[in-house]
Amino acid sequence: MKPNKGRKRKLSDEVFIQENFSDQQWQSFKSDEELSSSKSEEMHRFVLNEIFARQAQKQARKIKLIQFSKYATAACVTMLLGFALYLGLNNVSNQPSKINPVAKTTIKPVAAENIWKTINNTAQEILNYQLPDASQVTIYPGSGIKFKSAFDQKLRDVYLTGKAKFKVKRNTSRPFSVYSGALKTTALGTSFTINTKGKNISVKLHTGKIVVANVKTKKPLAYISTVGTTLVYDPNLESTNFINSSKLIKAPTEAISHEGAVINMKNIPLAKVFNLLHDAYGIAISTDQKEINHITFTGKVDTVKEQPEDILKVICLINNMTFTKVSENEFFIQKSN
Repeated sequence: MKPNKGRKRKLSDEVFIQENFSDQQWQSFKSDEELSSSKSEEMHRFVLNEIFARQAQKQARKIKLIQFSKYATAACVTMLLGFALYLGLNNVSNQPSKINPVAKTTIKPVAAENIWKTINNTAQEILNYQLPDASQVTIYPGSGIKFKSAFDQKLRDVYLTGKAKFKVKRNTSRPFSVYSGALKTTALGTSFTINTKGKNISVKLHTGKIVVANVKTKKPLAYISTVGTTLVYDPNLESTNFINSSKLIKAPTEAISHEGAVINMKNIPLAKVFNLLHDAYGIAISTDQKEINHITFTGKVDTVKEQPEDILKVICLINNMTFTKVSENEFFIQKSN
């Protein structure tokens, strides 16, 4: 059996046999020599081994191709992810950074009347200082004062440490008070010196009138109207003494005198003062008797030139009280809150 002639080309064994030896030729082929059974078995094993070997090679190539595809796919995915990450980072770095605006904090200005001011004299000479109400204060060495920058609308309070002399600007609607340890000295318009240095606290009157009260009990200790009088208070013993012209004197006794329309009163209990005003003006003054038991009044009342409201206003300012006009001829007085 001769192979079919044709154009020469490189073919596999299987393709070469199929193209050059047809099935009919194979079937009509007759061999003069019979193969032995052993030879035939050997050829049969050879053919099977070749078939198995080629199948194994194909399977190995297929597995390698699948593995290669997996590795190639993984590499492509990694490259794509890396490229995408690079583009993303580059895009972020090129964009202008957004700065969150800082929230504005609104700071409310502190009212001047709520700001405390401290003046200390650390020098060896006296220091003269003018307060917000135009009152003058002389601060001695090693002493200091504290007060609100604009004072209150109703009060003018100053806190003293050491020694100072005050010349108070008169203002009948705003009492001026100096707190010096255990004492509170109140005036409407006058001058006085307070000294807290040492064991005792001393208050000396230069002009006008002052009221000295105990800060703890809020009860007046004395109403001083005699120029040159010095009150000496011992905080430990809670005792009060008075010095006038270098002499120790007792607290003034009660005294009432009349000079025409003027009533002179000295150390008069407040309840008795209200009775005198009732007789002079025909007015009724009501109050809590317990609140005025320890309050006295020293001063002059001109029943012709002064109105009842003017007198009551002074009494209330000095003693930390308020009054209400109930009717034309009736008034109510009480302690301030």
